[in-house]
Amino acid sequence: MKRWLWLLMIVAVFTGPVRADDVPVELTLDQALSMALESNTGFEIQRQEVRMAKFRLRQNLGFLPKVNLSGSKNLDEKLMVLEMPSMVPGGDPTEVTLDFTMDYEFTFQIVQPVFTGGKIWHAFRNARLDVEMSKEKVKAGRDELVVNVTKTFHNLLVLKELEKAHREARELAQRNLKNVTARNELGMVSRYDLLRAQLNLRSTEPDLLNVRKLIRLTRENLRHAVGLAPGTEVRTVGELDYQRISLDMSQLVQAALENRSEIRQMELERRKAANLLKMAYAAYLPDLSIVAQYNYRSNAFRFVEGNWNDYYTINLSISLPIFTGLKRSGQVGELRVLNKTLRMQAEELDEATRIQIQNLCLTLEQEYQNILSAEQSVETAQEGVRIAELNYEEGMITILELNASYNSLTQTKVARLQAIYNYTVAAAELEKLTGVRLNGGDQ
Repeated sequence: MKRWLWLLMIVAVFTGPVRADDVPVELTLDQALSMALESNTGFEIQRQEVRMAKFRLRQNLGFLPKVNLSGSKNLDEKLMVLEMPSMVPGGDPTEVTLDFTMDYEFTFQIVQPVFTGGKIWHAFRNARLDVEMSKEKVKAGRDELVVNVTKTFHNLLVLKELEKAHREARELAQRNLKNVTARNELGMVSRYDLLRAQLNLRSTEPDLLNVRKLIRLTRENLRHAVGLAPGTEVRTVGELDYQRISLDMSQLVQAALENRSEIRQMELERRKAANLLKMAYAAYLPDLSIVAQYNYRSNAFRFVEGNWNDYYTINLSISLPIFTGLKRSGQVGELRVLNKTLRMQAEELDEATRIQIQNLCLTLEQEYQNILSAEQSVETAQEGVRIAELNYEEGMITILELNASYNSLTQTKVARLQAIYNYTVAAAELEKLTGVRLNGGDQ
């Protein structure tokens, strides 16, 4: 008894406690989406870009005054020397040194822009548009992440069902091989039938192994998307199902034109380009600003009464570039072309959105009919397998025809799974484009 106790203690020491990563994490689709939106690294990077844009907005508050404090000390100087004629006739002139500078000087300066032709204001407006655009990109990233996680989740459900279908195909092949082997021993079927049954069983293994490999890879993709630590096993909770979606194409198109993130980003780009064109025109106007300075000067760095001299100036500054080497006209021409290009791109994007909505609506209808057809085909193929097995036992068909019925059943199951997956993905893409939550129901 003591030896068994010591053995168990040694095994416990070397194996160690069970890690949290070794415990599978079971996720529903809603849980996976919630975790992805909270922990996905790529989505977090997009959210950080909003903070960067807000800090850039602070850098464009050019209409506020600029305040500067500066100081200087003369390290060396060459003084002005003047020759003063002698007061005595015939005497030598006298050299006089004049020092017009102070060794220490401190300046407090305030510059307040008064008129810039709109350059500062439009730059500030573009910075605000950058903040809106970064938020819109976050929304687009969120929608893209939701679609990707939904695809991965349903892909994993499909693969699990596909693995089940291939397991059933292998079980059918095993049962068939067992029957053919027994009949071959009794001399009721040829060795060729036995070899074909063995080959049919062996042919099911590569497909099953490939599906299991895809399941592992898809689980790893889902783990990364939801932000779980490497090594964590993810398992999906839910059934592969679908609901008939009621569609109103005209309403969906209108919703997409209003809510699609790419269209909103294009509109923001057009507004930015319009502001840039106004800034280019403003370069032809003068800049006015008020400059106020207050100075302290002294030859000795001592804070005693009468040692420091102070004075101030308030100036109105004007600046007007006369000739810039055709730079301003070139900028205006370029921005005019940019505005025209963005307008045409916006029209093309609207038209592409209408076509995409129409395509997805037609895809949903087509895949729904494919699902109904595949379900009927599965039922028909199952009945075909039953009849083929009876006919083979009676010697009415060959082993090739029996194997063909097995393969047909597997193919119809795969076709049904593919149709359900395509239907689900098309619905997710349609929700992403329109920003509308689609409800199930009959049309």
